[in-house]
Amino acid sequence: MITYKIGFDQIDWDSLLKLYTLTDGVIGLARKKEHERIQRAFANSYKIVTAWKGQDIVGAGRMISDGECYGWVHDVAVHPDYRRQNIGRSIMEHLLHDEKLLTGLTSSFEAVEFYDALGFKKHKTAMAKYPGASPYLE
Repeated sequence: MITYKIGFDQIDWDSLLKLYTLTDGVIGLARKKEHERIQRAFANSYKIVTAWKGQDIVGAGRMISDGECYGWVHDVAVHPDYRRQNIGRSIMEHLLHDEKLLTGLTSSFEAVEFYDALGFKKHKTAMAKYPGASPYLE
């Protein structure tokens, strides 16, 4: 059974970093072993959701927001062995629950259909500035 926890204090950092290393999450910071930077990023998040199978985090996501107008979803990841079990959908539902925000996100190429099924649409004028090269930029 998968259980969901909300908040920074609920995180088992070894388990979360293992997930993000496997999924190359948090803009590659886990792979680079920049664990303190990931912890600071999560500490500054508006909302964090983790999905647990026993003692292991098998999915996670977070939102950055001003709490009034805008929210931005980041770092949604599900362990490959647990995909297609509605864990990603449940993480998103927890992140968006009771929020009345204009919510945006950037998707990996393989997750575009997933976010489309959740009601997200492509934005005609969205732009981004990455700290380095990215296959997502034109």
